[in-house]
Amino acid sequence: MNQFNELNSGIEWFLLHCVDHRKLSPHTLKAYKHDLNHFFKFLTNGREAGIQLPAINRDIVRRWLGSMTSAKPRTVRRRLAVVKSMFASFERYERITSNPIAGLRNEVKVGFSLPRTIARSAVRSLLNSTRQQIAMNPNAIRRKTRDMAIVELLFATGMRVSEAVSTNIGHIDTQRLSISVRGKGNREREIPIVCDAFREALDAQITERKSSGAGMDDPVFINRRGARMSDQSIRAVLRRHTSAKTGARRITPHMLRHTVATLLLEDGADLRHIQRLLGHSSIATTTIYVHVTERSQRRILARCHPRNKMNI
Repeated sequence: MNQFNELNSGIEWFLLHCVDHRKLSPHTLKAYKHDLNHFFKFLTNGREAGIQLPAINRDIVRRWLGSMTSAKPRTVRRRLAVVKSMFASFERYERITSNPIAGLRNEVKVGFSLPRTIARSAVRSLLNSTRQQIAMNPNAIRRKTRDMAIVELLFATGMRVSEAVSTNIGHIDTQRLSISVRGKGNREREIPIVCDAFREALDAQITERKSSGAGMDDPVFINRRGARMSDQSIRAVLRRHTSAKTGARRITPHMLRHTVATLLLEDGADLRHIQRLLGHSSIATTTIYVHVTERSQRRILARCHPRNKMNI
């Protein structure tokens, strides 16, 4: 048994463990590190000296939870889950003799929140915007072709932004019309290409990339410097093509992901197919969109029901 005593050493070990064994994405690791640093700073109260792991108990963790008075309940729950996961790993791999917070429950209630979606008309305006930009500025055809493929991909596939930037040319099978995606938890899935407009936009982008000498291991989307685009670069593309006509002040990749799932469900797609499209490990995660469509149904019925139009 190879134990350690200081929390900072434990955090370093846990993050490496998440990379080597749990194969978590860089985005998830960054979030874990941020939450664990919050825990560490509370325990050390600004001191640089590491706190001893044996000194951490349930009461200390409860005080940490109680200190987050300005944090959203969902944030508190997420931070506790990360800390509990870390201590469970310590115990599983015999880095500590016992887990002091095993079974500790978060008493902070988390409200039920529905995913943010955008109207069909807003999506239509966003898609039209990319095509209009190409017609208006043919000198920037390379960038506009890329932007159009990005917008089409996000809406056609419901990909997470991290999955979109990680897509290489070799991940796209033009014969089988599918895209191989590695998502959360290092899970792989295949997304079928079923939209003609998306296929055409993607073909144009791949043709452009190959004409510049790109190979199968090169990214589909690059920036002006020729490097793989970042998450922020993808979000900037959406901001650039979002206008007052879209009906929303801001459209994000995740809003497009939520929107395509909701519209698919409204139009009769099976929940299991939506689960596979989005890469959810559990069907329970996908059922959130049932609540969204119920909300939409209620709004439409309230607006259109004849009884509400009778002035008696």
